[in-house]
Amino acid sequence: MFRILPWRQRGLGALLRLMLAWGLLEGVRSGFYAGYLILYGPKELGLNAAVVGLSFTIHLLADSFGKGVGGYLVQRYGIGVVTIFGAGMGMLALYGASSVKSPLLLFLISGVWGISLASILPGLKTLSSRLAFQGREGRALTLTDGLTAPWAGIGLLGVGLVTKHNPDLAFALLLGGQIAAVLLGISLLGLPIAMRLHKQEYYPWRRLLIFIPAAFGQTFAPAMIGFQVLPFAQKIGLLPWQLVVLMVLGGGLVFALVPFTGRIADRVSPRWLLILGLAVLGVSMFWLASKPGFSEMLLLAVVAGVGFACFVPSWNALVIRILPEANRAAAWGTILMVEGLGFALGPSAGGFITATFSTVSVTARVGGAIFLVLSVFYLIVLWRPFWKR
Repeated sequence: MFRILPWRQRGLGALLRLMLAWGLLEGVRSGFYAGYLILYGPKELGLNAAVVGLSFTIHLLADSFGKGVGGYLVQRYGIGVVTIFGAGMGMLALYGASSVKSPLLLFLISGVWGISLASILPGLKTLSSRLAFQGREGRALTLTDGLTAPWAGIGLLGVGLVTKHNPDLAFALLLGGQIAAVLLGISLLGLPIAMRLHKQEYYPWRRLLIFIPAAFGQTFAPAMIGFQVLPFAQKIGLLPWQLVVLMVLGGGLVFALVPFTGRIADRVSPRWLLILGLAVLGVSMFWLASKPGFSEMLLLAVVAGVGFACFVPSWNALVIRILPEANRAAAWGTILMVEGLGFALGPSAGGFITATFSTVSVTARVGGAIFLVLSVFYLIVLWRPFWKR
């Protein structure tokens, strides 16, 4: 088993506990805003859907903006301290936000809650890369993303379903998730993730700038159309079970191909896979804009899966190759901040484009164009291996 995993056995238990803690925190916040408050707030607190949605956006933006500093804080104080702080603040935020009737106060609580979580993900990314075997760092980060990302959907669907029948039980589940995260944080106290920066090694701003376009675009483009998937699927005649089949097919293909594409990115070079992945994703978005039928959508899901399987591990491997070890947590914080901004701003931009042109197809074409432009950008920038210059 340990030969298959990209991490060393020593320290793996701590990494898995941190993954679980972050997964719980992700599940709680998505479950609270999109599963609990969206149903409980309008009836019991007088908060309409617009207020709840804006509060979640403020929460995500606060988390994103805080990650730049958050990466430094986790280097300074350690992952255990920042996890306990984030989970503890989340417990207080749950109590406050579940009973407040003032939109302004809800916005304030949401912002503070988001900032308190900003250090954890940079710490998780850094720890995952440091525990990885040499040459497997890209695969380690890709697997970390794959193991933690589903928690947001689990929290949303699970808490939403329970809230419809028993809001008190749903809140108890949310609170239980925060308590479990606090306990996991306590178990991580003393974990040696903090590092002293070498005096002669400055923060790699010039190297970091190369990641900004992809960091923003890779989340902004999918987010523009992601929140419109259900109405778009209904418009082109896709049934719910067909949409599930497409998601399982595409996601399953990504997990099946990542060990292979990740090995190429880690051992050979990440640049050509990165360029290819972005180009394939761009073509997939344009293809989606043509409103294909279900049989054609099956092929599209395969193509998009290949695109993501090429892009994600090569992106992670490129970050590992270029960013120096001593500054990595702080640099990850900045990159994740930019990614979070793309994720937070994408739905608003997508909604505006769709409303302006009265069709989701235009939004999909804009997203496809962003991916293709990024592909050309990295074709030029990475024509020669940047990290060997």
